[in-house]
Amino acid sequence: MATSALTATLQDLSRRIESGYPILLLRTHEERRWENLLADLALELERGLVTWSLTAGPCPKLGNDDRPPDVVEFLSLIERYPNEHLFLLKDLHPALNQPAVIRKLRDMIPVLALQKKTLLLISPVDSVPVELQKELTVLEMPLPGPDELRGTLQAAISSFQNGKCGHLSPRQEDRLIQAVLGLTEAEASRAFRKVFSDVDEFNDDILPMLVAEKRHLIQGSHLLEFFDLDEGLDAIGGLDGLKSWVQQRANAFTSEAKSQGISNPRGVLLAGVQGCGKSLSARVIARILGFPLIRLDIGTLLESSRGGSEQNLRDVLQLLEMIAPAVLWLEEIDKAFAGFDEEANIDSTLSRLVGRFLTWLQEHAAPVFVVATANNISRLPPEMLRRGRFDELFFVDLPNYYERLEIFRIHLAKRGWKPDKFDIEELAEDSNGYSGAEIEEIVNSAVIEAHALNRVPTQQDLEQAKERTVPLSVTMEDEIFHLREWARTRCRPATQDFRIMQVMEEEQRKGEVIDLIEVEQPRWKQLAEHGQIQAAIYSFIETNDNVPWATLLKEFEPYLETRGEYGLVIRSNPKIVLCVRLSRDMADIIAEYLHGRRIYLHPAATELIPESAKPTLPAIEEIPEETVNSPVWLPTIFRILPHPGKSGQLARVARIRMGK
Repeated sequence: MATSALTATLQDLSRRIESGYPILLLRTHEERRWENLLADLALELERGLVTWSLTAGPCPKLGNDDRPPDVVEFLSLIERYPNEHLFLLKDLHPALNQPAVIRKLRDMIPVLALQKKTLLLISPVDSVPVELQKELTVLEMPLPGPDELRGTLQAAISSFQNGKCGHLSPRQEDRLIQAVLGLTEAEASRAFRKVFSDVDEFNDDILPMLVAEKRHLIQGSHLLEFFDLDEGLDAIGGLDGLKSWVQQRANAFTSEAKSQGISNPRGVLLAGVQGCGKSLSARVIARILGFPLIRLDIGTLLESSRGGSEQNLRDVLQLLEMIAPAVLWLEEIDKAFAGFDEEANIDSTLSRLVGRFLTWLQEHAAPVFVVATANNISRLPPEMLRRGRFDELFFVDLPNYYERLEIFRIHLAKRGWKPDKFDIEELAEDSNGYSGAEIEEIVNSAVIEAHALNRVPTQQDLEQAKERTVPLSVTMEDEIFHLREWARTRCRPATQDFRIMQVMEEEQRKGEVIDLIEVEQPRWKQLAEHGQIQAAIYSFIETNDNVPWATLLKEFEPYLETRGEYGLVIRSNPKIVLCVRLSRDMADIIAEYLHGRRIYLHPAATELIPESAKPTLPAIEEIPEETVNSPVWLPTIFRILPHPGKSGQLARVARIRMGK
């Protein structure tokens, strides 16, 4: 299982502290969250922790002087504290411009190394004076990931649980968490509480409200435009092949998919006839994924100043990865890159800009799903169409009969008119060659003219509006023909073949479709046999529930080594043992799942534990409030639902080596 950003950061911090780094600057806006995490880290490293701010002074204090010392005074006090201490200094960055502070910090460095002390400067600003650049290390503290936000989500649900909302499935949890990734823990908590304060049930309709909380992240940027997720699947008539493909990719962003080694989908390029729903598809894709929709006009990146264009691109890509997961919408990129090959020979800036962007499309690891639209795909540079930059190329053609039928229905209903009051079958039959935008204009024109005459629109109004509209397929017949020929062997059709669908429906009615053979083997076992051990463990617990340790270890013995010389203990009370005789791999998998709140431990009666699985330690029934001084054993079982009282403590576990 991949190490989370938080775990990797804490491990890096631990190694730097133990290696004697004198000063670390932790850049973050989440002061309170990281203060709590650093307190836990100090406990694990068996080091003392002293916090300081200009207003509160040091805590704990040294001596009886209640007057908060200034910066230089406090720095002078540090060497009087006991050895092996960490010092968390809040918002010290304004004082780093003072010569006395700079000199004092440089004087302290040998003493800090000798006394095994480390200064941790926590601040949202990472400006470092040149005198300290070789002695001070800047670390970027990550925002909360899915593991932490799962706990934030559960806390918010508990606060507003009114009896009407049932338990969230793991898939629902994943979608809600993805909607707030990129926010701080406090921002995510406020967003959840705002949305849940007046909700009767959890469904996908609350996703746009959560996503809207990310709007402020791009405020001040003139290069990106934020769109609300106000278009659902029913906003597009047809394009079922594209919809189905996107819905399958949405599942690839879940925690379960990541546990099976599935990488993030990169994006899709939509080419096709103008007015056939490519831009609308970008909005719908963002709604299906539950990600914020951010539009970038590549033309706005270009600046006359030297290096300005490249800096704009770097700023945009950095901002996108901070907001991620997100959908990046590149509209009409064929116009943005038109004539690139010729211009690149003259304008080196454009060449560097396009090269950097293509490299990012290929290599970015953040969950940014790119939706690019183009009317004339032949104008794009060939390197942009290479697989790996987009997962798929779809061709959006003029709508067929069934799609035109749905488009008429959508636009009549959207304007408040009942579609069944009109003969839309006849309209769909007679509008062959019309695009979706042209059908919308037909409906809109008929409604406006009927309103001007103070009457309801009629079938005749729609037919007359259609007769007055000359479709693009007539005025640009040759261009559309060549576009279709180009896409026929290069792109995947966004529209399913309705003739095949009709045949399948007919066979189904006649009972001629052969049912799929049911697989008797449980899913967890299929996953385990194919090497997906982490996903198999989760599936096993989800399927069986109330799973004892002994059962889990026994069932997975054929697939990995489950027994060894390691054990798991409660991190905040390390004398409380949860399980012994675990292999390192098994211990790490369980610890990661518990920390990520995908599975939960519940205290269990000792009678539920087989005698052979009981360690030779005194058993306790629940976690005591005070720290335990001698080793004890807490019998537990695995569940998918959290424990109502102690789920937080039981999620924070540590691996220990117990010896053979």
